[in-house]
Amino acid sequence: MLLRDLWQRLPSKTRSEFLRRVAEGDWWTLRVGETGAGRWEAMRPLVFAEAGYYRFAELAAGVLRCALLSCRRRADTAGELYRALNDDRDFRLLEPSQRLSASTLLRMARPDALLVGGTPWFIELNIGPNIYGVPDLEQRGAAFARCWPDGRLTEPPSTLHARAAALADAAPASRGARRRALIPAWQATSGIAARLGSICALHRYLQPAAEAAKAAGLDARVADLSQVRGDAGGLWVGGDHIDVVFNQFSSLVVADSRSLDALRDAALSGTVQLFIPEASCLVSAKQVLAWMHEDLELFDPAERRLILGHVPWTAWLGPQQSPRRRQHLLNQAVRHQAHLVAKPSCGHGGAGFVAGHQVDDEQWLELLTNQSSEHTVVLQRRLVPDSTWMPFRRSDGVCKEARVPFVVSPFLLNRRAAGAHVRHPGPETDQHIAPVNAAAGAVSNTILLLPHGEPLSKR
Repeated sequence: MLLRDLWQRLPSKTRSEFLRRVAEGDWWTLRVGETGAGRWEAMRPLVFAEAGYYRFAELAAGVLRCALLSCRRRADTAGELYRALNDDRDFRLLEPSQRLSASTLLRMARPDALLVGGTPWFIELNIGPNIYGVPDLEQRGAAFARCWPDGRLTEPPSTLHARAAALADAAPASRGARRRALIPAWQATSGIAARLGSICALHRYLQPAAEAAKAAGLDARVADLSQVRGDAGGLWVGGDHIDVVFNQFSSLVVADSRSLDALRDAALSGTVQLFIPEASCLVSAKQVLAWMHEDLELFDPAERRLILGHVPWTAWLGPQQSPRRRQHLLNQAVRHQAHLVAKPSCGHGGAGFVAGHQVDDEQWLELLTNQSSEHTVVLQRRLVPDSTWMPFRRSDGVCKEARVPFVVSPFLLNRRAAGAHVRHPGPETDQHIAPVNAAAGAVSNTILLLPHGEPLSKR
């Protein structure tokens, strides 16, 4: 399949009118935890064919399914997978005996893809609780749709509503009583809670999730994690018994140990459900992409074609490896340095990313040798992604256009498509510096869809 930005093929008069409306609009939203000074915003969405978007999401769901199959070949439980990955992170909410079930571990994901000649290549899986930015993206997509003059472009399914429906599905059945969901705010040393700067700001950020959960049939409330208490009967906030927790955080960053202990005890006893089990973070490790390539002959023909056609070659280096295999891969990495990138298996936000063509031979080998002696590092084929012309507006009103690459990531709730997150480098960013990551300052954007059968310009 091919997925291309169709913006330039839309009628030029309509595009001009759209950009005029956007430039005059007052709906601009700040990305979470950022100030407005000097910040750029994309002035238009990417435009995809509706059928192409849904096919793209199907491919993403297939890649996630193959990833979990590779995990299951090495582990039956979350604890076994943790050991197979040589993961040393202190996941305090991890349930070691949890079975590796697609219905729970793949409940919410946002895999990152680069388009190369229109072909999607999935470079990271991004499964887990700490997937942010949904309310801002919803507002941006709705504003773009309102600004389009002839109404032909439509929004994709709502991530916010699909996530709320998945949260309701995760809540255990009740005996007639309205099921109660906790949307907890939390103190943290890093991540969204730290970037927002105050617990009140985090409450405001979480309010759309609470409203969507109520619309999905849950009795939802936002409360500080510090207010929870646990006993033999389950998890409580005040006098309210909690059935399901919308845990939009990793336990690695939460500062409140006592509340985490209460939450863990209730989850392990089965008296409360976590919306996203922390074991899902394990499936998100980049080493899993390498396992998929190791397992090629074990997949059926359709799965093998999916991996070869949409997951770039990936291999892993780490302390659990045999010396012979490790040396073989180091030799390969040296020979193909210009065509590879290296990144930590369990890293995030672009931390630790190194492109082979941007460092000298000695640095490259030293980096791989030293880092992989203690932690798992993945090697991945370097991709040169498609780019598109994008108009940007700065917070002070300055406008600028630049041709920029982009990362596009479909949101998948219960493996069904619901929205997307797009990132671009800003117009003043060196386009050759990778990766394109919001944590590293990339500009967030979204998509609109062109329904099947709508005419396009011949340009």
